[in-house]
Amino acid sequence: MAIKLIATDLNGTLLHNDQTFNQPLFKATLQALQARGIRLVLSSGNQFTHLEKLFHDVLADNLAIVAENGASIYLQGQQVFDGSLSAEQVHQFVTVDRQQDFLKPAYVILVGQQGSYTETGAPQVLLDAAEKFYDNLQQVADLSTVTDRIKKVSISTAPGQGSQLVTALNTYFEGRLRAHDSGYGVVDVVAANVGKLSAVQWLAKRWQVAADEMMAFGDGANDVPLLQFAQHSWAMRNAPTSVQDAATRVTSVDNEHDGVLTTIQSALMLI
Repeated sequence: MAIKLIATDLNGTLLHNDQTFNQPLFKATLQALQARGIRLVLSSGNQFTHLEKLFHDVLADNLAIVAENGASIYLQGQQVFDGSLSAEQVHQFVTVDRQQDFLKPAYVILVGQQGSYTETGAPQVLLDAAEKFYDNLQQVADLSTVTDRIKKVSISTAPGQGSQLVTALNTYFEGRLRAHDSGYGVVDVVAANVGKLSAVQWLAKRWQVAADEMMAFGDGANDVPLLQFAQHSWAMRNAPTSVQDAATRVTSVDNEHDGVLTTIQSALMLI
């Protein structure tokens, strides 16, 4: 079966640790894919505005962007899917959920269409770290005053505690919302029908692509459902063992050495 769609995570996967990527190799790979009628899907927890700036010079007709852990899907710069939280869900979170004992100490960011919002008084070290990933980060006295359309809620957690917080949140939400461990000490809360796998499946249905016609790459816990779904999946050499066990293969080199692009280039010889 010919490959028709390739989906890849970004942080720790396609991107180097400094948020850069090999642009010449990326462009060459994208052109080779386009010649074969293969679409490339960039899937990330980051805001679309951040990703648009990052990939501005390499956008192409066969490139799709999934942002905010599946809450937004863009084709040729146009949004084709919006999985934003409803105003009622956001209000419930900031006025009730946020006040639960296990969330009171957490650092919270509302990620919106126009910007990102956190509470006034957040530690500067966290603000500095967040500004690398969240565009137009603003401090507000009360999150309930934010009027932007909210895509997701990011919640900080201690290193190694992401999976426990995901379990606690999903137990608490009981299907109202869905928490995903995005790695790097952050858990993302999105609408119950939103996720990286759901977004790729939405695109696959649009393009009439089956699971055995997909390749997927990832390095984190929130990539596991996609790695298990795609018949041809690669975990990164730098991924934890639990993620590597979920994929059919492991890249020969890590994200710092263009593991995704070199693997695609090698696989093209077989397509």
